[in-house]
Amino acid sequence: MGNKILERYILKKFLKSLFISLLGFLFIYIITNLFERIGYFIDRDAKFFEVIGYYLLFSPMIIVRLMPLAVLLGVYFSLGLVTKHNEVLAIRGLGVSPFMIYKPIFIYGFIISFLVFSLNLSFVPRTKYLLEEYKKVRIDKIKGLQENYAQNINYITPEGWVVKIKKLKRDRIFDANFFHYKQGKMVSRIYAKSGKWKDSLWILEDVHDRRFSESGEVVYESRKNEKSKILKASPDELGKANRNPMNLAFTDLLQYVRRLEMSGQFSRRERVELLERISYPFMSFIILFFGCPLALEVKRRGLIFGFGLGLLTSFTFWGIIQLFKELGVKGASPPSLSVFGPDIIFLSLGLYLLVKKKPF
Repeated sequence: MGNKILERYILKKFLKSLFISLLGFLFIYIITNLFERIGYFIDRDAKFFEVIGYYLLFSPMIIVRLMPLAVLLGVYFSLGLVTKHNEVLAIRGLGVSPFMIYKPIFIYGFIISFLVFSLNLSFVPRTKYLLEEYKKVRIDKIKGLQENYAQNINYITPEGWVVKIKKLKRDRIFDANFFHYKQGKMVSRIYAKSGKWKDSLWILEDVHDRRFSESGEVVYESRKNEKSKILKASPDELGKANRNPMNLAFTDLLQYVRRLEMSGQFSRRERVELLERISYPFMSFIILFFGCPLALEVKRRGLIFGFGLGLLTSFTFWGIIQLFKELGVKGASPPSLSVFGPDIIFLSLGLYLLVKKKPF
């Protein structure tokens, strides 16, 4: 019973500190961003509630980014203040292990990481897409946006064909090119001057078909019209094809990466983004391995020192993550290593600190 009361006490302090830290960092981030963009909003005559709506959509992705820092400060203030006020001595006097004191924080830290992970799969990318659309319509006030009208469309079919369309207008396409690659080499190119969506099929017009052999020979055919077996996407789907891949839900981004690879194109940036959506949320859990030993510094060196050390640890971790990410995007390291490498490094260091540091 006593341990349950202690766990609730520690947990209450941790969650309260976490909530206050997260709100504080979110407020500072939004205010800073607002001051940077205030001229942009004034130039476009954005109303007060339009700006509020912009930052409501802006907040979810910032919360995900700030969560590890908020978790670190949450555990720092909750355990740190307990240590500073000598409450922990009374707890230890009851024969309670330091790791039992850490237990509720680690359990809920993992739950928080899992919730952030779940949001990061689809909800956050969705809000990023909605933010872009909101910005176009409500802030930039671009009129006449239609899902079935677009220019310079780039689309990859499930079979790996790369489709480039100059213009889509309602149920018609113009200047469509179809490319097929094998092992990085183009083996086929089809050009259609126009096409019409009819009976759930694209009827291509004025078609020119070129196929390239390994020896360099070109086989050429022209057809007045044909039913396309390559392009099966509807006009609505094509209208959405130019959506930023980084704003796709996890499963859609996974399909996009697979199509890129089937088409023979490099997909480093997209693959790094895909893996980061799994790895980054668990930074909130890994950071606890630093936060719990760091709480001891409140007693030994004071509140300000520990606070500064906590910030330094968080930004160092974030900086290393960004460095490894860029190495993965540029091809200097495999995507999996660039994404999970920092987590493994900091988890190892955190475990060492947790075991090495003399608790309380």
